[in-house]
Amino acid sequence: MESVPCPACSTFFVPRNKSQGFCSKPACQRIRKALWQKQKLASDPDYKEGQRLSQKKWLQNNPDYWEKYRRRNPKKANRNRVLQKIRNMKQQHPPKPSKTFGIAKMDSRKSSLQSLSGQYWLIPTVAKMDAVKIFIATVPINPS
Repeated sequence: MESVPCPACSTFFVPRNKSQGFCSKPACQRIRKALWQKQKLASDPDYKEGQRLSQKKWLQNNPDYWEKYRRRNPKKANRNRVLQKIRNMKQQHPPKPSKTFGIAKMDSRKSSLQSLSGQYWLIPTVAKMDAVKIFIATVPINPS
């Protein structure tokens, strides 16, 4: 059998059988198992219910787990408190719907078109791209 790339780490490996999709590294196997479990939870209601009951039973057997966790990890607990306050504020005061769509507002410039001529740098803020230098020249429109 020929080598194939592992979807998790991108290294090539020789699979033991046709259905092996991930290499045998422990980190890659954890990713494989997490993907399988996510798909299983989405497609199998019995499995999902079993997982829910198992978590509920574990929490009943370990009632002070979260209290101990917050004591051991004060930075994480504080961060979570701050984020929860933000989520609560968003629920109480939902943002007003915007009249504009997309990212840029195309008609926001109100001055004359003559002042648009010149050289500009387009610096992307959303997508990963390099900055581009462009030259814009306006063409007068003759009302005929």
